[in-house]
Amino acid sequence: MILYLSNATAYPIYDRLFKAGKIKTGYQMQKFNDNLIHGLSKSCDVAAVSPLPYVGVSAERIDEVHDGIRYIGLKNTVGRLHKIMNIINLISECKRVIKETKPQYILCDAIARSPQIVSLYIGKKYHIPVVGIVTDLPGMLSVENSKPLKHIKGMQKFDGYILLTEQMNEVVNPLNKPYIVMEGLCAEKLPELREKDKKKIVLYTGSLWEKDAGIEYFVEGFIKAELENCELHLYGTGELDLWLEEIENQHHQIKYMGCVTNDEIVRLQCEATLLVNPRPSNEEFCKYSFPSKTIEYMASGTPVLMTRLPGVPDKYFDYVYTIEQEDADGVCKVLKEILQKPSGMLFAKGIAAREFVSSKKSCLLQSKRLMQFLIEKLAG
Repeated sequence: MILYLSNATAYPIYDRLFKAGKIKTGYQMQKFNDNLIHGLSKSCDVAAVSPLPYVGVSAERIDEVHDGIRYIGLKNTVGRLHKIMNIINLISECKRVIKETKPQYILCDAIARSPQIVSLYIGKKYHIPVVGIVTDLPGMLSVENSKPLKHIKGMQKFDGYILLTEQMNEVVNPLNKPYIVMEGLCAEKLPELREKDKKKIVLYTGSLWEKDAGIEYFVEGFIKAELENCELHLYGTGELDLWLEEIENQHHQIKYMGCVTNDEIVRLQCEATLLVNPRPSNEEFCKYSFPSKTIEYMASGTPVLMTRLPGVPDKYFDYVYTIEQEDADGVCKVLKEILQKPSGMLFAKGIAAREFVSSKKSCLLQSKRLMQFLIEKLAG
């Protein structure tokens, strides 16, 4: 049995709270953790405990079973005691699960501060190996942790690691504890292929932060390309929200759409002509980052255009188009080249990427690797 600590929850719970305006999006980490939880649940029992990302509202405790997985959402308290109560409630929930089920392992999303603190405390108290899931390094991205160095020192205390890139190991694992590189994973059941929109749609979904998204130069390149019968749609939130609203008012072919549910995002990705991730490849954090949208995009069957990020293994670039010149001129050029290709050629590119992630990176395959790692390296 595995006790899984993160900010994620089951999608029925997530969508219900999101539609009610009670939680932040947290879209990418929600998807990564939920896929991993589902994969693990095929091999063992999983209890997922979460301090959900509420937007300053009080909330009652949630305890529901979905797809055979128990999801517990902490009671949420607003005000100055919010963080302290999160930790107290998380400890209480973990003790209850341990008493009831006696888990063999604790898995923790190491980016989530409360789960990090509590998992290390609980693991030591009950002598349960604790594995940190490291998807990014605090202080590297534009969404800075207030105390990034302290957060990373906390990461260095786990008994083992699940990393998205090999380069992460040198930062979070100075004592060379057991680790596995996962990169990412896609859902067991891939989204249904859908008929493409008659109008060419270039689509971006994800964070909209100035430092790490690359949105500004990509938008400028799209405008410069002057593509006929083509629109750029952007979904997400971040510090570029207001800038995108201004751009939308000036250029009718650019649509800033805000945040929507996961089901809607999946549908839109499947119906688009091209999915893009223009994250700048020269930023220091890129070698420690494998954007989860890479595999998510590829699973849709829609062709992908992205930069050559150093944290992404070379094999992935056989299945996607790349931005070789990361500025407006480079984007203008590559968009013209791609969007003039026959629809059959674009379809084949997207399907090849879909088959690659389905055969190599499904949550079932990745979770089997992870279970083997836990048994071989961390069993008591």
